[in-house]
Order: sequence, then structure tokens, then C-alpha cells
Amino acid sequence: MKDYKDKNTYIRLGLKKGKAAIKTGNSSNIKKKILTWLGLFLLVFVINYLFFIRFGPANIKGIIGPALKNHKRTYTFAEWSDKGCKLYQEGDLTGASEAFTKAIALRPEDSKVYLNRGIVYVKMENYDRAINDLSRAISLNPGFIEALIHRGLAYLKKKNFGYAINDCDYALSLDPNLAEAYYTRGMAFRGEGLSDKAKSDFKKSCELGNNNGCKEYKEILYIKNDGT
Repeated sequence: MKDYKDKNTYIRLGLKKGKAAIKTGNSSNIKKKILTWLGLFLLVFVINYLFFIRFGPANIKGIIGPALKNHKRTYTFAEWSDKGCKLYQEGDLTGASEAFTKAIALRPEDSKVYLNRGIVYVKMENYDRAINDLSRAISLNPGFIEALIHRGLAYLKKKNFGYAINDCDYALSLDPNLAEAYYTRGMAFRGEGLSDKAKSDFKKSCELGNNNGCKEYKEILYIKNDGT
């Protein structure tokens, strides 16, 4: 009987000991939770102190602002291309050429961006680069009328009249109603000393609404009527 009681005694002691251990574990978890909440409260207090008292919103912005400013966003092809057009319209030719160069790096097989940079180079009087870009545009897009007209203009500016006439001939074979092509070819004919052909092209250019063509046509008529 004693042994039986002893076993029960051990069992009861074991249960009591177990309950005591559980109570001790709960107390430890509560302390951890209290310490965690105190830590979070202290962190929030420090952040608020630094933001509103120590530095102030303006100073915090001054610290964070430069870091954000130094992080440059990557532009897409379309964004660089649009930026180049905008800068060209604003008269910033160097900025426009750089923007189109960035666009070309992202999409080197796009004929239109070569056309745009070529137009900028013509405006900058960098005719060799213009011819290179416009030739690249034509190679990517054979029959690219705009590129042909502007390359013809670049050749005209370099006094390569034969090449200018060839480009205008090809453009006009694709579309016979190109006022600018008639004007450029007329200027090239005049450069070659072919005044009758120049007169005919200026007249056609004027009829299609090109003011420069009208001006040159009137000048030829005046010279002819004046007899000089």
C-alpha cells in the first residue's frame, strides 16, 4: 500500500511541478511582450523627436533629398525620342542630338530616330554627320521619302549638286507632289547653272505651296525681264 501511495505521491508532485513550470513560462512570455512594446514605443519616440524637434521636416528633406536626387531614373526609347523633339523645337540643338543619340543606343534599328538626328545635324551645319544618319535611315527603310529629301538638302549645302538632284529625283518618283523636293532640286539645278530647269522646279514648288519656291521663281522672272 505504501508503494502505491508513493507512486500517487510522485504523480501528484509531477503534476504540481508541471503546473508550476507552465506558470513560470507564461510569466516569461509576458515579460518579453512588455519589453517588446517598450522597445517599439522608445523607437517611435526617438523617430518623432528627430523628425519634429531635432532636425525638423525641412532638414530631414535636406538629408533625404540629395540621396533621391542622385538616383537617376532610366529613360525609355520613347522618352528620349520625345525629349529630343522637344529640345529641337526649343532650339537646343546640342541637347536634341544627345537625346536622339540615347534613343539610338536603345533602339539602333529605328529609322525615324536617325532621320530626326540627321535633321538636327543639318540645322547644326554638320552635313557629313547628317548624311551618315540619313543614309542609315534610308538603308533601314528604303524609300524613306523624308530622309531622301533631307539628305538631298545636306548634299545641296555641301554643293554636291549631282547627289542632291539624284535624291530629289528618287523622292519625286515616289511622290510627285513634294514641294520641298522641287525646291531643293531647283536650287541644285541653279548651282549647276541649269537655270531653265531651276525655273521649272521653282514654279512647281510654288504651285504646291512652298514660299521659298515662290520667292526663287519670282527672282528668276525678275532677272529675266530685267535682262541682266
